Amino acid sequence: MKKLRSTMAIGLRSPQLNYENPLRVAEEVVQLPTHIERAEKDFKDRKIKYLTLFKKGARSSGGWQLFGRSFYYISKGQKTWYDAENFCLSRDSHLASILSDEEQNYINSQLKQSTWIGLSDEEVEGNWEWTDGSSLTTQYWSDGHPRPTWESGEEEKDCAFIEPFTGGPNWSEANCHEVKQWVCKETLEVKRP
Repeated sequence: MKKLRSTMAIGLRSPQLNYENPLRVAEEVVQLPTHIERAEKDFKDRKIKYLTLFKKGARSSGGWQLFGRSFYYISKGQKTWYDAENFCLSRDSHLASILSDEEQNYINSQLKQSTWIGLSDEEVEGNWEWTDGSSLTTQYWSDGHPRPTWESGEEEKDCAFIEPFTGGPNWSEANCHEVKQWVCKETLEVKRP
């Protein structure tokens, strides 16, 4: 509600809605109940989403860990990269995107063996993208990785994983059909329409 009031105050100070145009101001005032109703519904929807995340049996149990503004699930079993992504999708998440040093350090500290993350260049060779649509802002590739398959003559290695035993940057790529552990990530931030 504070944000709505602030937005309306800014809008009413706008040169387009100043005292020279009282009809536009009146039209906006008439729309205030609709704006308030929409804001209250948005608030209620967000509150319900957050409450369901924390109620008994939600993400706070069942192997999901809270770090920062995201929940993470580290598998016990192994799957192909595709099956791991499908597992995450079935739980309203994606294979993890790593967007900061803190997140890289946290995920790395939780792993005991090679683990799939949500990075792939399957669409266009050399164009690595996160499955959740995040921008690839930070990268932690180990030395010599990623290697383009056309250069090395090896089988296609389109999916990224973390190799937790190495110090420093520890991402590598592998054939997506190999089986590895995986890490899912669900961000708590509600995206605005």
